Amino acid sequence: MTDQTQEEQKPFSESLKDFISKVKPYALLLWKRKWKLITFNAVVLVITVLYLLFLAKPYFKSSVTILPNYGNKSSEMLGQLSGLASLAGVSVGSADPTQIYESLLKSESVLSPVIYAKYQTEEFEKPVNLIEYLEIKRDKSLNDSLQQRKMFLLAFEHLTKSQITTDVDRMTKILTLTVQMPESKLSADVANNIAKSLDNYIRTQRKSFASAQREYLDTRVRQVKDTLNLFEEKLKNFREQNRMITQSPELQLEQARLMRNVEIQQTIYGELVKQLELVKLEEVRDTPVVNVEEYAKEPIIKAGPKRATTLIIIMFFAVVFSSVYYASKDNLKEFLKSVKKL
Repeated sequence: MTDQTQEEQKPFSESLKDFISKVKPYALLLWKRKWKLITFNAVVLVITVLYLLFLAKPYFKSSVTILPNYGNKSSEMLGQLSGLASLAGVSVGSADPTQIYESLLKSESVLSPVIYAKYQTEEFEKPVNLIEYLEIKRDKSLNDSLQQRKMFLLAFEHLTKSQITTDVDRMTKILTLTVQMPESKLSADVANNIAKSLDNYIRTQRKSFASAQREYLDTRVRQVKDTLNLFEEKLKNFREQNRMITQSPELQLEQARLMRNVEIQQTIYGELVKQLELVKLEEVRDTPVVNVEEYAKEPIIKAGPKRATTLIIIMFFAVVFSSVYYASKDNLKEFLKSVKKL
């Protein structure tokens, strides 16, 4: 019978005694150093409380919910949105509309208008943009254009890394955009501006097949209309100059040719106008639109910091780590001495 099997067959009381005998030396060491342990944790407690009360700034969170585009042509719409994402410098591959929205939300094309927009804040008397609100300092060693670019990138990085979070529900594909800011109204304003900027980007930057068709048809309608006016003018002038053409086969043939040209241009013009109206309807119907279920409202209750929870977590780890350190301090010193001798 192996040692492992024998240990497994030991009664619980004996296993408990073995455990106590192993732990007892460490417990005695902790008891001897209890004042050091208490002092250390008391210092950690005081520092943590002071930090949470005076240094940890409150923050607020506002959310915007964006729904997937139900009922649209999924394949065509995804192709359009993927193209928009590539224009914004975002590679999405094959993804759902809200997943593409999620990537676009953190692109420079969408966030640039948000960063440069003016906001009324509690900290500043006049409306300021987010670069001014974040108090990003100028780099005097750079020229104006590079300086502005660097300040924008710093604000952009700050927003995307710590202030903006997104989440797409796996089942419903609903996208939730959350913005965290030190002021409640500012958090709601920024969240709403991001949703509006995304919608504006999609509406204005989309270059679909329907748009190309409309531009072509607009040009062709103007060209055909000018040609039709020209042929109608020629027919009118011919009739004014030749009122008696019944006795002249040559004049009748010329009139027939002019009338045929007018009829052909009228037919082409009517067909082009019809196609233009259909393409305009298709363009509007085909445009991906950000379907916002509900815009952000100014939060009343702050989202953090959660002082009680933070204090409990910090003190828990402080007690655990300090206990381990003081209990194994002697063994740690011996280990370090043996390492130095090697």
